[in-house]
Amino acid sequence: MLVLTAMIAMPAFAADKERIPDVSAPASAPAASVAGATTVGRETCATCHAEKAEAFDKTFHGRKSPSNSKLANACESCHGAGSAHVDGGGDVSKIINPKKLDAAAAADLCMTCHKDKSLMMWKTGAHSQNDLSCVTCHSVHEGEGRKSLTKGGTETCLQCHKKQKADMNLSSHHPLPEGKMACVSCHNPHGGIEGNLKADSLEEQCATCHSEKIGPFANEHPPVADGCNNCHAVHGSTNDRLLKMPVQVLCMSCHRKQHSGFTAATAVGTWTQRERCTDCHREIHGSNRDPYFVR
Repeated sequence: MLVLTAMIAMPAFAADKERIPDVSAPASAPAASVAGATTVGRETCATCHAEKAEAFDKTFHGRKSPSNSKLANACESCHGAGSAHVDGGGDVSKIINPKKLDAAAAADLCMTCHKDKSLMMWKTGAHSQNDLSCVTCHSVHEGEGRKSLTKGGTETCLQCHKKQKADMNLSSHHPLPEGKMACVSCHNPHGGIEGNLKADSLEEQCATCHSEKIGPFANEHPPVADGCNNCHAVHGSTNDRLLKMPVQVLCMSCHRKQHSGFTAATAVGTWTQRERCTDCHREIHGSNRDPYFVR
């Protein structure tokens, strides 16, 4: 899935705080129904769909159904009033199947109840723009956890985001494989700007954990002020500290004349341990003491 998801030490479901809306809200009709159909009740549905009904009772939505007015109609809260379906002998054209709706219609159906602020940007987000729907990642009947995800939190995202999955298995990575973070630590899969980030920019998102690297500093390092991803590959790298290149080569991609005896060709493998740029220039994110970031 996209998300993702950008990534804060937390278990995979720690960000799952959304709840089905206010139980005190008045009961409402299903979001959509076949014209003229009326509700028949869960027991009627269970006469044909006993296995589904039994499984539903164990899901997050099923457990909330007895106490939440939004789910008062149980099956028909999502599938619409069922009388036409029953009278038609189980005619599938006379009942709503969210999996067979187009992406926009499926999302509208779910959002008749789910109005959490994290969903406000859904229609402008990357997932919606790529015709994904809620049921791409969530399953009311088979989903796991409070979010009814088709797989665990991070694994749901990585079903689609193969490159990010590969990057996260490189030697330097954020601790997602270890379960200390999840894609949703940094990304809101339901919409956002700049890669569905939770913050307004990549720099602000990184600062939620790495505030000491952001400043402000008396002496700014321009690439840092411009963007963390100038130097770092945020999902994973073969270089230490998520750097896009070995530190010597990375520094010399901009600083080519400061030490005329050093060249990019000699930067890798031939310098001594004390000849790395960061051996002297240690405050490379910015300094309040020295304009050359030496301490």
